[in-house]
Amino acid sequence: MFQESVPAGIRLALRLVARLPVGRRRSTRTPARERAWSLTAKTKILLIGLGSCLTLLGLAEAAGALGPSSGDGRRWALDYLYSGRTELGGASLALLQDPAGLVILAVVFVTPVFCCQQVQAIAAFVQMNERNGGTEKLLDVEVRRLNELACKTNEWFRLLGRWWVSLTLLLAMALGTFLLYRYVDAHGLMETWNPTDVSDTAWRTAVYDGWWGNWHRHPELAVALCVAGTHAFYVLSKQLVMGVVFTVYLYRSDLLGFGVTPNMRYDSDGFQGLRPLRQFMLWTYGSALAHMIGLLVLFMVWLPARPWMVFIVLLVMTVDMLVIVYPSSIGYHSALTVKKDHVRHLYDSEPAGEPRNAAIAQVWSKPVLPVTTRKAMTGIFLYLLAPAVPVLIPLLFH
Repeated sequence: MFQESVPAGIRLALRLVARLPVGRRRSTRTPARERAWSLTAKTKILLIGLGSCLTLLGLAEAAGALGPSSGDGRRWALDYLYSGRTELGGASLALLQDPAGLVILAVVFVTPVFCCQQVQAIAAFVQMNERNGGTEKLLDVEVRRLNELACKTNEWFRLLGRWWVSLTLLLAMALGTFLLYRYVDAHGLMETWNPTDVSDTAWRTAVYDGWWGNWHRHPELAVALCVAGTHAFYVLSKQLVMGVVFTVYLYRSDLLGFGVTPNMRYDSDGFQGLRPLRQFMLWTYGSALAHMIGLLVLFMVWLPARPWMVFIVLLVMTVDMLVIVYPSSIGYHSALTVKKDHVRHLYDSEPAGEPRNAAIAQVWSKPVLPVTTRKAMTGIFLYLLAPAVPVLIPLLFH
């Protein structure tokens, strides 16, 4: 995790080369064409996601559930919200007629990309701080403790990648996804969004009957939906555990004096050497917001709103705050300490005058973290506001 990322296609070749004698190893080179055509993990994930989307669309088209069917006498379920019609006839909810389903599927297929970006950003974190001089003021004993901490953290990451851990998580997520689908199969869809005069039971049953993922009418799409949901929850669970492990590492390394370290001598990337941290923060914030929107759509649009669902949303928000807001606060204070030390050094080493004032002003001209406070507050505000939106929208149509 804390090593340089290597294209996934040549890792096996590098391992085999490492076993060769030194004399033969020097003459071994990876062909340029092989390096050019090797696929990184991110590229493979994107290709898998694209193939999965096309497969699902193909299954929906073959089952006649991609768009509305002409002549079946069904009316688009969401059309009842806007037309003011209170008498319920047949309800249709094909794949392209289901905005909630499209949002959920988009989150499902983009979740592995978020996880991949987080892995790459964590892998570059230690090297970023080392390049920026994070170990220059540390004692040998502190560096040794940091190395031991990095080894322990890598052991946790390796444990998370063990086959039996992965299999256990996969089976648990498969069971949870199956139970969630059984709940939909038993209770129907969109009960909270009932604009008609009929009972909620009749409404949700009619919507489920015309739904593209109906097990009784389209079993192949129901299986595909469960497989996609299992994979998304599996990757999300690993991403959350990985975030907790990294948060613990960041907290302990900051106690040893090795926190987020901006480069105060040379701005190589426009963010004082913290561009990898910027990428990590942007992708992590985007991941949390996307997952929250997906869960809200799932629990408050597809499923009938229940009190226990609020606790699930609050639990996810708490975990996200733990692995996003708390590490950001640690990074902010450690980077702020580095800037204060640099300003103190300028006061002690530079003569008073305009050059020193200009150098100090340059230090504080850029944000402490590589993401501006305004953007961070906007993201947090949207994240906290998101749970209220699905609750308020149905009230406008009743």
